[in-house]
Amino acid sequence: MYSAKIVKTILMAFLLVLTVYKIYPNVYYGNNDLIKYNQERLIQVYNGSEDYLIKTPGCNIPNYVKTMKFKEANLAHKTCGVRAVFIKKILNSQIVFIIDNTKMMKYTRKKYSCCYQFVSPSISLGKKDYTSLRYSKCEDFINSTKTELIDEIITITCTLTAARKSVIYKDAYAILKTHKRKDLKNENSWNVLILGMDTMSRARTYNSMPKTTDYMLKHNWLDYRGYQKVGYNTFPNVMSLLTGENTSKVYKACVPTMDNCNHMIIWSEFQKAGYVTATGEDYLSLPDTFGKLKYKSSPTDHYLRPLFLTGEDSRGNLVCTKKMSSTNHILDYATSFADTYKDDKFFGMFWFNSYSHNLVNVPQLIDHDIVKFFNNLHDSGVLNRTFIFFLSDHGMRYGDSRKLYESYYEERLPMLFLWVPYDFRRMYINEYKNLIINQNRLITPYDLHLTLWDIIVKSKILVNKINAEDCPYCESIFKEISPYRNCTDAYVDEKWCTCHGMTSVDHKDIDAHQTVELVVNYLQDKMKNIKTTPCMKCIVLNLKKVLRIHTYRDESLKSTYYILAIVMTPGDVAYEATIVKRNGQLNIINPTYTISPYNIRGSCVVEPNHRSYCVCEKIAKCKIKH
Repeated sequence: MYSAKIVKTILMAFLLVLTVYKIYPNVYYGNNDLIKYNQERLIQVYNGSEDYLIKTPGCNIPNYVKTMKFKEANLAHKTCGVRAVFIKKILNSQIVFIIDNTKMMKYTRKKYSCCYQFVSPSISLGKKDYTSLRYSKCEDFINSTKTELIDEIITITCTLTAARKSVIYKDAYAILKTHKRKDLKNENSWNVLILGMDTMSRARTYNSMPKTTDYMLKHNWLDYRGYQKVGYNTFPNVMSLLTGENTSKVYKACVPTMDNCNHMIIWSEFQKAGYVTATGEDYLSLPDTFGKLKYKSSPTDHYLRPLFLTGEDSRGNLVCTKKMSSTNHILDYATSFADTYKDDKFFGMFWFNSYSHNLVNVPQLIDHDIVKFFNNLHDSGVLNRTFIFFLSDHGMRYGDSRKLYESYYEERLPMLFLWVPYDFRRMYINEYKNLIINQNRLITPYDLHLTLWDIIVKSKILVNKINAEDCPYCESIFKEISPYRNCTDAYVDEKWCTCHGMTSVDHKDIDAHQTVELVVNYLQDKMKNIKTTPCMKCIVLNLKKVLRIHTYRDESLKSTYYILAIVMTPGDVAYEATIVKRNGQLNIINPTYTISPYNIRGSCVVEPNHRSYCVCEKIAKCKIKH
């Protein structure tokens, strides 16, 4: 017979175990109150009405989305045209041309003929050069003509029969040509697909792409509310994801071309592990991502750049490559790539700029096609063993929206949505739980870099332990990120940190007045030292008005910060600056950058990075010496 004391102890122990078991999924996820948690699906409920995006001991990010209003560009109602000629792959090495005569009647009702050309990189010093193209002879074809697939990129030209030089139809295509590899099969491997969309904050994605966000919420994608950028523009944020290194180190390694640093990029590691790799980026005229430094050689097994070198042009809100938008070309190619290698091993990164980078671009126009893309991957079975990272580099860096207080957060918090394969959820229950928890943590591109390494490891491929060298406290998001993590731990510079609220400051406040003077003097000094083309100079700008001044205090650093936006004249160029008051001293935290649309008034500068600081003026009576 057990004593009452023993029975009581056993009951208390049982109740303790039961309590821990029942509440374990509701451990601290980033709010003072326990977040509702769906234990069956392991998906947290978040309705968007909370005061904070994340609220942890280390990082409180205000929910700026509640008050920020977005206004996208007006629709121009332009199209890329109507595709009348189609190319279908019937075997890996064979294609067939299909002419839709009904659609071709939109271009002519007269007799016409068509020819095709294969497009490939030019040859320089015996090597392929992906900065320019060469074209094969234009071979005539008719409806149902079959031919061997020589190169992935094909152009078509149709002309009137009676006037051979009168072009009525031009188009370009990317048709995947399968790589034959002996070491692809691996039932333990996980595939990776990174889909990047430029200039898309989490808030802008929900506002401008409601079909896509509804789809992801419905299908249990993970939504990382504390994904934080680590640099000013595209290059530092994408390269920290791909290399785990900081901007200065990467830029030094990559100059003068990206070929010099391709070994540092994570797709090279996947390639060494036996994966087939692919990448592509549209809107080549932009100096973003890999546009400025370029690749002369192909960085991956499949490379889409030659397609866009055949010619992109802007039409209203769109950027077109012949009869399709450039982004739709990418989506079609990415679908084919993922479907072709879904049972093997693949790593693909595809980046599109043309629906979101410039103020005239409208993300809503690609919303339906993104959902269609995800549905196609689901229907083909790609999602069973493929991680999909749908992410961006930063929010909107310039335009009228940047006049708003909320834009401080919007610009610094890009979107990050993650699809986790069904099989992975079953096999790695603890890792999946951590992925869910980390939706409410401060996350950076450095963490994603380590996550990509972790995917290689979990594909049963032996690698050395990898750290993000420039972020020693960063972690794969398969591991639980500490709720005490702050910006310093995550290697986020104080210039970009969003782990704080802000309060408005009266412009007459002494410190506020001094910060404005400090920034104006800094900008004026900078303008005086900018090199320009002959007979041109930069006008010295003066303060026109203060748009906003906000402040916050960081006790851990014993510092007070001022975030201000001002307009300078002439030219009405607006700038945002961060000033820190530490030990009684005010100092600017660079970069101080324009938040106005791209400054065409600064076209006389020698160094492109100086354009935003210059309003050009011709020097009187100056003559250019020839």
